[in-house]
Amino acid sequence: MSIRPSSRARGLASATVPGRLTAAVAGLGLAATVSLLLAGAAHAQSRTPSATPRPGADVGSVEDQIVLAGTVTVPKGRSVGEVVVFHGRANVAGVVVGDVVVLDGPIAVSGQVSGSVVAMNGTVRLAPTASVGGDVVSAQTVRLVPGALVGGEVREGVAFTTRGTLAALGALLGAVAISVSVLLVLLLLAALAPRGLDRVATAAHTAPFASFGWGLVVAVALPLLAVVASASILGLPLGLSLLLGFGLVAFVGYALSIFTIGRLIVREPRRRAGALFAGWGVATAIALVPFLNVAVWVAGSLFGLGAAIVAMWRARAGSPSRGRHRAGYAPLGTPARPAHAPPSASAATGDDDRLPEEAYPATSDD
Repeated sequence: MSIRPSSRARGLASATVPGRLTAAVAGLGLAATVSLLLAGAAHAQSRTPSATPRPGADVGSVEDQIVLAGTVTVPKGRSVGEVVVFHGRANVAGVVVGDVVVLDGPIAVSGQVSGSVVAMNGTVRLAPTASVGGDVVSAQTVRLVPGALVGGEVREGVAFTTRGTLAALGALLGAVAISVSVLLVLLLLAALAPRGLDRVATAAHTAPFASFGWGLVVAVALPLLAVVASASILGLPLGLSLLLGFGLVAFVGYALSIFTIGRLIVREPRRRAGALFAGWGVATAIALVPFLNVAVWVAGSLFGLGAAIVAMWRARAGSPSRGRHRAGYAPLGTPARPAHAPPSASAATGDDDRLPEEAYPATSDD
């Protein structure tokens, strides 16, 4: 197994290690691919003579030593290329042409290392006969016995981390994860309640201020009710259920807002799928913008939740005892009048005591 760097200038991914270390990149199928970037020691070597192989060492053909767990020993009179140990230790009495990197364990050098010595979670000990051409970096301590030669810098107590990179990736992955989850919720709603989606979109388009207002009321009242219910033993299960379920309710409200946006782009009578994916595409693009995505998530959740409440209130028109009904729908229990039937006597005399119908905008399913 051979891993040869292209030059002596390589980097190490560390929040506190400035760049001047040579690189050792080791990958193993049983462990995650580990990339160790070390910045080269060109400037330091220009001030200090670089190390040369000791007499008797065979440097004509060298091989890299990469070990998952165990000890790598380079005896005196032998030369190797890179030395990488994932868990274990490294003892160098001969010549290492490249770098010595141990992820978890100590390093002892009594021979020659042309590159750098890096212990990411361990100590480093340099004997009086040790010669290191690059830097010596350790997460713990570096014991430098008088007589040892180091061409680069000596650093101990270094914190090796990729926190900055992971934080940036975490923000991006969070937005992508939310977008994928919203798409799944939209597909589920389209499969279970397609007419409900249309009616929520209609309510949002015809009553935007009422939709946002009802969403704000519910967003304040529901957690407050949960806290009040949790104050008593009997109401504790209800309070916990409301608190835990509020996240799901808000998430569904955000999905409904996305479908509403899609219906503004792909209007009826075109298919729901086109509106669904159009709204989802716009929401996904906005989700990649920092700070703006948070504001859109909050506002969208409130608006979609309120639009669902308005749509459910209008659906109460089917009740025979109370509630308003939309144009074209008679209350339950009222016999349907034939299309060409003459008006009743009460209608002719103006004695009809029924409530006047209030016109509601029809949806594609009406």
